[in-house]
Amino acid sequence: MTTPIAGQSGGGTVPLAPMPGGRPPDRPHSGSISGRLRQLAWASVPLWSFSLLAFAPFLRLAFLRRRVRDWVVFAAYLAAAISVVVLTSLPGPNDVGGTVAGFLVLLVMGVGAVHAFVAFRPMPEGGGGASASELALTMARARIHRRQQARQLAQDNPVLARELAIGRPDVPHDYDDGGLVDVNHVPGDVLASSLGLTPAESAAVAATRDQLGRFSSPEELSAYAQLAPDRVETVRDWMLFG
Repeated sequence: MTTPIAGQSGGGTVPLAPMPGGRPPDRPHSGSISGRLRQLAWASVPLWSFSLLAFAPFLRLAFLRRRVRDWVVFAAYLAAAISVVVLTSLPGPNDVGGTVAGFLVLLVMGVGAVHAFVAFRPMPEGGGGASASELALTMARARIHRRQQARQLAQDNPVLARELAIGRPDVPHDYDDGGLVDVNHVPGDVLASSLGLTPAESAAVAATRDQLGRFSSPEELSAYAQLAPDRVETVRDWMLFG
């Protein structure tokens, strides 16, 4: 899979390095038993609370999503709960308030339970719309975080980094480094496949590396291999100089 990089010259694409061992990116197990139990637990709140706490699941959603419409839904259920309490406390002929309150309790119990059951449904694999976008965003942030951790590990403990084959997508290994590529050690074809360099660019990098022994930074790579600075900048986050 390739991901376009803004500002890349030549209109090409820079592929995200494959996960070590060819593993697909981790996905949350949203359809698991725990997800279903959580869904049922929240859906049961309006029932066992006799509608008085029907607002609680939607307060949870409002805090999670931070959307105006979720706060409006929460406010509506809270108003219904307050109305039930007020109506049951009002004296009246033939206990009209109690009758209305009873009807409102049944209505909020049924509607709230169904609403919460739908709202807390586990996210399906490959779901569409906003769910897919949120999942993609979470996965991208996780890959960036893994690269940062692996880069720091390589700086602090180079021996351990070599043992874990950090930055070596050409070597089978189990440690997930987020797609880092050790420019000083991977073969030329890996520079092309993992960083999206053209054959000419990867050949220039490999030849210059053989002459210098190693690169120490993206700036040095740009200067000696004669790659445009903006070209190097597009893949800076994936490069490691071990």
